[in-house]
Amino acid sequence: MKITPSTRAGAGICLATLLLATACTSGRQPPPQGGGMQGQASRALDGKIARPIGLLFSGMDMNQDHVIDEAELDNGIRHDWAGFKASAHSGVSALGLAEWSVYALGDADALPNSIAFDSNFDGQVSENEFRARLISEFAALDTNHDRRLTRAELLVDAPVRPRSGDMMQPRGMGGPGDPGGRSGGRPPR
Repeated sequence: MKITPSTRAGAGICLATLLLATACTSGRQPPPQGGGMQGQASRALDGKIARPIGLLFSGMDMNQDHVIDEAELDNGIRHDWAGFKASAHSGVSALGLAEWSVYALGDADALPNSIAFDSNFDGQVSENEFRARLISEFAALDTNHDRRLTRAELLVDAPVRPRSGDMMQPRGMGGPGDPGGRSGGRPPR
């Protein structure tokens, strides 16, 4: 049999299709080429993110110099507290603080939550409790202790999440027809 360029091309396409089908049905991705840091980066989804409190603080940057100082923090705290319909004697309810959390932090469950603000656990957040929690959060983010927050200090490491193919399924949870406890009927490695 004579091998022609079209026969080679057909064989190549057939082989590529077979490999692709095998990769798709295996449910596993091939390991990254070269190993090293490239392999680690593909597993870890590296990066930085801003916590909700960091977003609040960045909004307090009134002079737009990308640094939040104590005067801007104080002004921001006064501005946010003035937005509450707080009783002079009892403060803001957990519901009122949850509404503020949606507006200021992006979600009612964002941290710090109403429990973190209510230091005496009386169900109300006073102006002093509100101020103290925000000052404490500011100080915790101020890693170089210069009483200023830079954009870099507002970022934290993104959580490491495994790729979907790396998640292990507990034994015995493979569903019907899975006597070995692993889905796909493959034997354990």
